[in-house]
Amino acid sequence: MSKNLGIFYLTKQNMRRKLFRSLVTMIAVGTVAAILFPTTILGEGVSTSLEQGTARLGADMMVVPPGYTSKLAATLISGNPSTFVMDGSVMEQVSQIEGVDKLSPQLYFATLASG
Repeated sequence: MSKNLGIFYLTKQNMRRKLFRSLVTMIAVGTVAAILFPTTILGEGVSTSLEQGTARLGADMMVVPPGYTSKLAATLISGNPSTFVMDGSVMEQVSQIEGVDKLSPQLYFATLASG
């Protein structure tokens, strides 16, 4: 007279005899899963975005013509517009410096002030 004591039989018996406890357990597990899944996806998105942003930060060194360091500081810190042009041969000179892996010439446009 042995009954089939498989997982489905035991689950069915548990649901019949302890319905409230089983429902509370299912609701708790469902709530945790509903919170954990989007949180994990959001965390992964933030992590990926942070890695991409860090990779795009740009130069560790900025080269400007002599006499423009004060204007550059004002541009970088407060966003004041500044215009200067450098000769293209400077890139060649900078590329020969030990430790320089990549170069990227930058062109910044100043917007027109609307009155």
